[in-house]
Amino acid sequence: MMNNETNKQVETFEKNFFDWLLSKPSSTEILAVEESQKAIEGENMEAKIRMYEEWEELDPLDSEEIDFPDYNESPPMTLGELPTVYNRFESLLQKRLKAEIEAKPPLFPWEEAGYNTYYPDVETQDWVSQISLWASQMKNIRWRNLSIPLTDSVFAQILQSCQEIVQSDLLPGSRLVKAVDNLFPGQSQSLNNLAGFVLAGPSRNPEVLSDPVITYNSATPNQQMLLSLMAAEEILSSLTLTCHLNQSVVKRQWETAVGWINIEAEYSIPEDRSSASLRIKGQLPVGATLKLQGREAQTTAQRSDAGSLWLELFAPQPDQKYELTIKLLNWDEPLKFAVCLQDL
Repeated sequence: MMNNETNKQVETFEKNFFDWLLSKPSSTEILAVEESQKAIEGENMEAKIRMYEEWEELDPLDSEEIDFPDYNESPPMTLGELPTVYNRFESLLQKRLKAEIEAKPPLFPWEEAGYNTYYPDVETQDWVSQISLWASQMKNIRWRNLSIPLTDSVFAQILQSCQEIVQSDLLPGSRLVKAVDNLFPGQSQSLNNLAGFVLAGPSRNPEVLSDPVITYNSATPNQQMLLSLMAAEEILSSLTLTCHLNQSVVKRQWETAVGWINIEAEYSIPEDRSSASLRIKGQLPVGATLKLQGREAQTTAQRSDAGSLWLELFAPQPDQKYELTIKLLNWDEPLKFAVCLQDL
């Protein structure tokens, strides 16, 4: 009998409870709930303000560890406030990581600790302007009948260095090292040793190239130095026109982003003249300016469209180097050749 009575009480309670849930609250109940909610929200807002003031006093960049505020001193937070804390913590963590990355940038896989990762903005601009015009020539740089795998930026740096030293009187080995030493600071001795292999010619097979090199970035440091030296030798050779008196015409070709440049140089004494002359012919893909200059003389020619340009310098000084500059219209970076005259 007691079990039946208890069951009836439970059933009655459940029925009354569900009827109460389904019924509409009275205006008095609604007002009481609103007043209670406002009071809770006010307390929560004061807690949030205190919590933010404590967080703002923290600067994660001033210490190695982030000290969290003591939550025992402020009212407990409700579950709904956790996302706010997470967002604040994430913001502080991002600032800390950004500061650490800027102070010590991560290395690429091919870089080593202590690798010089500083690239001046001025040099970068120079590389970009040169790459856009002269990068097409890179695939024509060969050694031992194999193309030399370089990156655009490495090619641009070597080309710039070669143009600066092509007029110099340095010994061949010193010229090669000078052309690439800015790529490998502090490696002068290794560069000097490897330059010997390059100057010995294709008959010598350097041990550092015993393993095939597919890309420049995947090569070992010694392989990168050797590839750069070989590229420098080929570039210097392409930028140098050695003309012997009354001998065959010297020719050079350079591929650019706008087409091929063909250069011919001839040093001779014409039959109807008593003095020698140096004649330069340029076949150009676009309008350009040609300038030939030495210590005491210079001559210039230009045209506004594609075609041929001629330069002639009378009575040039024997055994002297002349600078031939080619500047294509609408391009800032010129290409500079050394024209070397030899009477014998």
